[in-house]
Amino acid sequence: MKHVTKWGVVAAIGLAAIGLAGCGTTPIDASQFMQVHSSSKTVDLKVIGEYSSSQQVNTFNGFTNGKMVVTIPVGYHVNMNFQNKGPIPEAVGIYRHNHLAFAHAGMSYRNVMISPNAGLLPGQSQSFRFTANQVGTYKLANVLNGNPNGTPTSGQWDIVRVVPSGKPGLSSK
Repeated sequence: MKHVTKWGVVAAIGLAAIGLAGCGTTPIDASQFMQVHSSSKTVDLKVIGEYSSSQQVNTFNGFTNGKMVVTIPVGYHVNMNFQNKGPIPEAVGIYRHNHLAFAHAGMSYRNVMISPNAGLLPGQSQSFRFTANQVGTYKLANVLNGNPNGTPTSGQWDIVRVVPSGKPGLSSK
């Protein structure tokens, strides 16, 4: 039998924790990030960008690399409030390829790429109001660190699904 030191056990536990972080094992308290107003078909969505030391990346609401899924029925109005609690500027939106998926659903990818002062500085917040008017799967992404057409290099992206009917919700995968 091999001898295992206390530091070997600590290292193994640390690696396991890093491996599990953001892998769908963390439940989402949807009420913390989403308020649904069914009568007016409106969703108030809070998106917090912050640094996760366990994942070594910036996250949205604690999730990264497409692990958080926001579901919105078509026709719902969305009030998205983005708060940058991370250590670097961030430029966010909901994108389909290199374009905003919906008018006013974030910061224009083109404008971010041509502006040297693009993005929100740490501690800043901004609200975006849009209507989810087309069924499809889109990326909620920080485009200062990658291209919404592919996978942003920072890993700071998640999924927004606009569905034909049903209820708004948040889930992890």
